[in-house]
Amino acid sequence: MAESVEDVLARRVRLLFLDARAAIDSAAKVANIMAKELNKDEQWERDQTAKFLDIAKHYLLVDYAPQVA
Repeated sequence: MAESVEDVLARRVRLLFLDARAAIDSAAKVANIMAKELNKDEQWERDQTAKFLDIAKHYLLVDYAPQVA
């Protein structure tokens, strides 16, 4: 079972490797869904999103800010 946003977006669906910007844009929503499914609190959700964004920025050639829908 996936335990982190990184696990889902990098390893399970490989989105981080295919389209880092799309992965960055998806991180908060994925964290929200995972928090509900894993019975985690909002702090966990924020921490997971921040950790993933920190990792994902290394997969970009230029700075990019998440596009929140």
